[in-house]
Amino acid sequence: MMQIFSLFSVTLFVIFSATHRVLCVDTCEPASCGSTGPIVRFPFRLDRHPERCGYPGFDLSCNNRSQVVLNLPSVGDIVVNDINYLSQTIYLKPDFCLLDRTQYFYTSGSGTPFSFGSFVDYSFFNCSSLPFFPGIEPFDVLDCESSANNTVVAVPTRFFNGFSDQGSSEVCQRIRADLVPVGFVWDTPFCGRCESINGTCGYKNVETQEVGCSISSKNGLSTTAKYGILVGAGLPALFLLACLAIYARKKMNDRALLQHQHRVQNLPTRIITPQTPRFVLGLDKLTIDSYPMTVLGESKRLPKPSDSTCAICLSEYKPNDTLRTVPECNHYFHSNCIDEWLKLNATCPVCRNLPEGSFRRAATPMSLSSSSASLFSN
Repeated sequence: MMQIFSLFSVTLFVIFSATHRVLCVDTCEPASCGSTGPIVRFPFRLDRHPERCGYPGFDLSCNNRSQVVLNLPSVGDIVVNDINYLSQTIYLKPDFCLLDRTQYFYTSGSGTPFSFGSFVDYSFFNCSSLPFFPGIEPFDVLDCESSANNTVVAVPTRFFNGFSDQGSSEVCQRIRADLVPVGFVWDTPFCGRCESINGTCGYKNVETQEVGCSISSKNGLSTTAKYGILVGAGLPALFLLACLAIYARKKMNDRALLQHQHRVQNLPTRIITPQTPRFVLGLDKLTIDSYPMTVLGESKRLPKPSDSTCAICLSEYKPNDTLRTVPECNHYFHSNCIDEWLKLNATCPVCRNLPEGSFRRAATPMSLSSSSASLFSN
């Protein structure tokens, strides 16, 4: 039984290891600057976290408004609106007062791991008073271009027609339109595939900056891991049940064999003396020829009216048929039918009477076979 348990343990370890291979990834807990800001996790890290929690060039921080910000070289801090880890895109809130520098950085892309992303077309208006745009997304006020007598605002161009329909053109003049960069993408490290299987991306080796993916998802085990555990635990369990069933069957058979042997040993000893069989053989030819013979006439009359049919061949007697009589009972038969009968049987076919003097000596099966063969040879 211990051997079966050991085999079960080894099998469980092998199957579980083969179906549940999880990379040893050094991960950190996700964090955020506020309740509404984006979640920061690898390859990004907040400045209060250890360096192993983020990839070089993906450092973020929190400003005094509890907003997540990204520091761009030659631009400054830009508020982060969202991070899409699957498409590997970071979305920034446009800072129109830094627009020239942001556009320059966007086109040059120097000093960061980010590259070309996405633009939004904005229209800029100079308004004599603060406008009101019902049904339109909140607009941005450019403090760097506004004064006491006018206010410069930026509105996504897709709302320009709605802005005109509201009659705001009486107080606002469109001064320009511009493409504003709002999204940046990164290629390295590549964690998109890990995100697609609901995995956790992180360092396998911090010193070499080797990145791996853990199949243990952030919300629990992934489907692949669950199936691996199910198969890894289920197959050895079935194997163990089969071994237990075979073991139980063997014990039952051994017990039944012992009970049988016990019953056999307790049986009373008896000596059975074989009885020598007695056989009644057919008659010899001399005896058969001594039985009376009769030739029927035209009347076919016999002493017994019922004797009109041969009981051996079941044929009716005809004139000139030769009949033989068994003297002990006076039953008639065709001579050739009764002769063959009496060679093998000493009794009458009808009444089974044994003619007097027909007993033979007791014979063994070998002598019976020899006698039968000799009778058939006559």
